[in-house]
Amino acid sequence: MQSENNKIDEGLFAKIADGDNEAFAQLYYASYKQLYGFLLSLTRNKEDAEDMLQNTYIKVRNGSHLYTKQGTPMGWMCRVAKNVYLDHIRKYGKITKVDFDLVENYVTDNENNVSEQRILLEQALASLKKEERTIVIMYIYMGMKHREIAEITGLPLSTVLSKYNRALKKMKSKIEA
Repeated sequence: MQSENNKIDEGLFAKIADGDNEAFAQLYYASYKQLYGFLLSLTRNKEDAEDMLQNTYIKVRNGSHLYTKQGTPMGWMCRVAKNVYLDHIRKYGKITKVDFDLVENYVTDNENNVSEQRILLEQALASLKKEERTIVIMYIYMGMKHREIAEITGLPLSTVLSKYNRALKKMKSKIEA
């Protein structure tokens, strides 16, 4: 669930559209870990996710005047990120490399917290299918609503809900094993 510190001020988009670099920096620092985690869940590749993150922020900066207050700022930026991902797929066919042994820090901000619980959680996330993992990350780590996830992923709300519940059951059985 999204904490208060991660809440993004919608007014930043208007300031960015007016050329305010400080507002852009604020938006970046309030959202880059979540967007990186989202892109990583799609690509499963650190380098591709980093490249797409950069392209996402370029598009967010250039299109900040297009932001409307429908949904959340993070939901809008995830739609931009998803479009960057889809553009990459259209242009190059597939993600260039796949690194399945990737253990990332998007789960927590505390780099010293490499606990057994965190490792179990990351293994449980890795055991999910790509769609399930994306839905779980968007809901739990990014604080998005199921309805927003359905809109971004293009899946019916009922499918998002069932995949989320199925994913939680898989994660639970993986952790308990």
